[in-house]
Amino acid sequence: MKAKKNLVAAYRTWEELSQAEGLAIQKEDWRRVSECQKSKQGLQKQILHLTEAAQAECRTSAQDPQHLPDDVRGIINTLITLESRNANWLAGQRQAAELRKLDLDQVTQNLRRVHKSYTTPTQAVWNSYS
Repeated sequence: MKAKKNLVAAYRTWEELSQAEGLAIQKEDWRRVSECQKSKQGLQKQILHLTEAAQAECRTSAQDPQHLPDDVRGIINTLITLESRNANWLAGQRQAAELRKLDLDQVTQNLRRVHKSYTTPTQAVWNSYS
């Protein structure tokens, strides 16, 4: 059952990447978040291939390929929990960033008002060069 072992290992790698991604989200390390997401995207193709290989392996060893999901269900449930948690953390970080942006926009408007209050208006000067 080499394919099944490889499939489980791929899911464990996904789990490690999801843990690292969650930590990066909390630290606001967006470069690392992006790296984790790219790695998981590449891993998706590998998991699809390994799933097909594991199912074929089950058929050749006279096992029911329908039982394969039962064997990885626990890992998949953990991954679903991690992905949901990361999505919630990411939504929280995004909301906090939007609030900071609103605050900064307000500060910018206040600075413009202050600047207008303390500068003397310039009058238009017409020059004639005839």
